[in-house]
Amino acid sequence: MRPLNLFAAAITALGAAGLMIDSSYLLHILILAMLWCLVVASWDLLMGFAGILNFGQLVFFAVGGYASQMLAMQAGLTPLAALATSVIICALFGLLIGLPCLRLRGEYVALFTFAVHLAFPTLLQQGRAFGTGGSGGLMGGAPLNIAGYSFVTADKTAWYFLALGVMAFCVWLIYFVLLKGRWGRAFIVLRDAEVPAKSLGVNEFGYKLLAFMLSAAITGLAGALYTSYVGVITPNILGNEFFLIVMVMLCVGGLGRFPGVLIGAFVITLGNEYLRDYGQYRLILLGLAVIVTLLVLPNGLVDIPARLRRWRSR
Repeated sequence: MRPLNLFAAAITALGAAGLMIDSSYLLHILILAMLWCLVVASWDLLMGFAGILNFGQLVFFAVGGYASQMLAMQAGLTPLAALATSVIICALFGLLIGLPCLRLRGEYVALFTFAVHLAFPTLLQQGRAFGTGGSGGLMGGAPLNIAGYSFVTADKTAWYFLALGVMAFCVWLIYFVLLKGRWGRAFIVLRDAEVPAKSLGVNEFGYKLLAFMLSAAITGLAGALYTSYVGVITPNILGNEFFLIVMVMLCVGGLGRFPGVLIGAFVITLGNEYLRDYGQYRLILLGLAVIVTLLVLPNGLVDIPARLRRWRSR
């Protein structure tokens, strides 16, 4: 089945499932999985296709969440206007980080972005005077209102279909518009053959900077939606647990191979919730799952069909 047809079938199946599921808890988990899909898809754009070792992706998530709440609670914008503005702010923030970051190479990019990630929680905790709420974060904002309909946290079905619609659009934009066009060809040739690509006139800095901005904007959108859904955002969103879980989604699903990271987002979100009863052993079990997956399936879960075909051919 062609990837676009497979994607359309998956979205249709998720839509049908949303009409049949009557468990608020399960809907909640699936909403979170779809929001994390936005994060890992935009991160896959940078790491899997553009070849940028960015370890500060969750900073964009935090910027989107904080910006939307601050604009709604302190600047007087409606929640929808605050959400749209926060996406623009995240794109500009991606530009701000990308300009110096992309002057570096390889592991230095990873170190630079990870340093931003490490520094940002302290900035949020010490930024009470600027409206960040300090270590307690921000909570109590008005619910998102679209076309007169209020998306309150308790209405899981409405949030489910909102998250599904946003996820479907953003994933389609990344994998079936951007990566199938000129941008995608430039990313792949720069990743796989950087020197010949430059000799042919491919503008590496320009393409990668645009990728940085788009990735930041989509991740910021996910952060704004997440904050509106759960009703609170704190510096803990940049803690080690969230960072490791999203990295696990990338590793388990399959980086740079559609729909690998999307599968990883659903599998790890559901698995993480299932393992909550194991307390402090949860992250250990997730770590073991990553090790086993990398040993058995180096290219991630997305490689299972190819492995099965090779096994049958033998």
